[in-house]
Amino acid sequence: MKIILCPGSAENQKFKRWPIIKFNQLGKELLALGYDISIVLGPEEVYLSSSFSEFKIEQSLSFQDLKVKGLTSNLVICNDSFLLHFFSFIEVNILALYGPTDSSRTLPPNASMITSKKPSSTKPCWGTKNYGECSHGICSCFEGLEVEDVVNKISKILDNANIF
Repeated sequence: MKIILCPGSAENQKFKRWPIIKFNQLGKELLALGYDISIVLGPEEVYLSSSFSEFKIEQSLSFQDLKVKGLTSNLVICNDSFLLHFFSFIEVNILALYGPTDSSRTLPPNASMITSKKPSSTKPCWGTKNYGECSHGICSCFEGLEVEDVVNKISKILDNANIF
């Protein structure tokens, strides 16, 4: 089974990214489980490729190439980003990782989502004066969202999709 990981987001919204180290750990875990993993990065995210040296990396794909890639995959995993909405629009099976934004406002209707179960007095900060003001660009809203949680959610999504 093919899974695409999209660890980026707009450069001016890096705080919306689940930590790159966790995306890397997720990819390794999924590889160990037998999944075919590829990483999709946009043109402004090339510098992230060094964090994923053991994976197939696809950079700066055209919309048509993204569409083909998405439609030939079993699942796409994204932060709340352009790619979440792009893959949702073409009706790809997708899992969104949510931190600082409000999923009730921005989650596409055909997407699954996961967020930290850890309580936070500032979550979501979208629409407040605190939006994007995370410590050193690292969003505390993702604290508590662990690789194991995402792997379990992936398993449920793929089981419900009856993909074998």
